[in-house]
Amino acid sequence: MAIQFHKLEVEKIIRRTKDAVSVFFKVPNETKELWNYKSGQYLTLKFDIYGNSERRAYSLSTSPIADTDFGVTVKEVDGGKVSSYINNTLKVGDIVDVMPPLGSFTTDLNSNNSPKYFMWAGGSGITPIISLIKSIEKVQQNSKIKLLYANQSVDSIIFKDELEELSNNENISITHILEKDNDDLADIIGRITPNICSEQIKKNPEFLNAEHFMCGPAGMMDQITEALNVLNISKNLIHKELFTASENQDKLISKDSANSEENAEPVKSEVTVMIYGEEHTITVEPDETILQAGIRQNLDPPFSCQIAACATCQAKVLDGKIEMEADDALTEDEIEDGYVLTCVSHPLTSTAKIDYDY
Repeated sequence: MAIQFHKLEVEKIIRRTKDAVSVFFKVPNETKELWNYKSGQYLTLKFDIYGNSERRAYSLSTSPIADTDFGVTVKEVDGGKVSSYINNTLKVGDIVDVMPPLGSFTTDLNSNNSPKYFMWAGGSGITPIISLIKSIEKVQQNSKIKLLYANQSVDSIIFKDELEELSNNENISITHILEKDNDDLADIIGRITPNICSEQIKKNPEFLNAEHFMCGPAGMMDQITEALNVLNISKNLIHKELFTASENQDKLISKDSANSEENAEPVKSEVTVMIYGEEHTITVEPDETILQAGIRQNLDPPFSCQIAACATCQAKVLDGKIEMEADDALTEDEIEDGYVLTCVSHPLTSTAKIDYDY
């Protein structure tokens, strides 16, 4: 079924840096199973701010294996309505609309295996990464983990104390890259570049066949991706979690269940939508996405980021041809199975059918 919001109470709030807080929620016993999650997944939160409904996706920074708490960590960004509200206004006891966990930025853990992991994080991109590291440490105790974490300064390092504690494990190595200050903690001064990324892997050749997890600003992610491509790292080993739209997003033609001409343009389309167990037909104009049309016609479809950085608006194409502007939030298997991100999807045929409940 298409995922819906539930109300959770804020149990506690911990300030991590001057502009980042962790928010933990009480999970009611009667809905406990809804909140089971894997490390690396995210929650979508919804707030009424100055009369407007605002929703955002935030990664769970807790581990389902190592922690008893359940929560996200949010960094305040300039002009960010929701991040500013969470950092400055939200308080313990408040009730928040929350969608159950989603996301494919994760990996299956097996205590009998000990693969290697190279983690790349920038700023608040550490949130899903630290969840993964804590779980891997508990389940795959012989796995080796390398983390390269980029920040502006030592004061902006989220989870500084927790990372220091994790680095006491001989299998976990952490490299800090700081942009502004030459603190003793800094291993590298500057910004992440393809050369720095390549050098870090070449210094640690045992990680050439590691799984790579990266999360941070789009520009940083593009730099890392460029380096991994040059080193011929298999795409199957690279996992990305975008907080912003990639600078290198290419338009692509996606899921096709009806023949049509190549290089077709978006058209006005009657799209049948399966959602919340009901069938609706909406009109999608050539200049709008399927999600925009659904919102305009009061379907209340699930969504969060609206820039293809998460997969909250994911649906399966059952009929017609649909074009996506970006697909980073989907796995290759999901794309092959016919899923699209409706926030960046345009019909190329006069009729189409999608299923949010599939």
